Amino acid sequence: MSLLQTLIAYAFILFTAVQALPVTLDKRAISQDLLDQLSFFEQYSAAAYCPENNEPGSSTAITCSAGNCPLVQSSGAQSIVEFENVGLGDTQGFVALDHTNQLIVISFRGSQSIQNWISNLDVAMEPFSICSGCQAHSGFLDSWNSAKTIVQGAIDGAKSANPSYNIVATGHSLGAALATLAAADLRNSGYNIALYNYGSPMVGNVPLADFITAQAGGNYRVTHTNDIVPKLPGYPLGFAHVSPEYWITSPTGAPVTANDVQVSSGVIDLDGNQGQLGGTVTDHLWYFNGIADCDL
Repeated sequence: MSLLQTLIAYAFILFTAVQALPVTLDKRAISQDLLDQLSFFEQYSAAAYCPENNEPGSSTAITCSAGNCPLVQSSGAQSIVEFENVGLGDTQGFVALDHTNQLIVISFRGSQSIQNWISNLDVAMEPFSICSGCQAHSGFLDSWNSAKTIVQGAIDGAKSANPSYNIVATGHSLGAALATLAAADLRNSGYNIALYNYGSPMVGNVPLADFITAQAGGNYRVTHTNDIVPKLPGYPLGFAHVSPEYWITSPTGAPVTANDVQVSSGVIDLDGNQGQLGGTVTDHLWYFNGIADCDL
């Protein structure tokens, strides 16, 4: 099914089912502490786009040539493994140690060509063994599985050496989808992992979204105004979203305040980003800053 067909089907369902779906929109502002966390881990997602952080065999300070991860750079975060072009999906990213904030961070890079990735997005799902009845997007799952051994090996070593450190998985766009599946899978293996994703597409069916939503560790699925990517592949095709959603309502290029973030819940959720008709790539590329600027 083409992107145009997907969006037409999505729009039809949006108008016919909007009154029947169980969603809750909380229009109060989030706390400043939470806003700071969302902004901080967005910078780790941004860093995954920078080529200097995706060099296999390297262990280097995390830096952003575009200047869009100053908080990460000032923390002195150091990669313990970097990977690039892994598997058929060319999975890229890094695992980093942040001694300043006592963190182990898994960060996945988004697509190098976001427009082409959207145009070629497929809708096939396959069983995901972490839960009964769960199915995941086949391309996303294959990409995560190709990097799993690398990532889990790095996490094992880092956690053994730093048992009190918290583990975070993060990413933007395609990287957000991979971070979601990585967090779900590694949690199922006994790790406590917080998930911060930005502009994530839907990664699987309702049972999978319900399962990940119920896992311990914390889920922070961040969207921005009318970003097109979180609308895909689409509810009409059997996909659903991890809950809750933190929807940034400030326009592209504007600073984000605690009052600009609205929270909604439900794996089928037509509030927030899903309640906006159409969608833009421009909004997809701005999360607190130009998240993909290293790539652009």
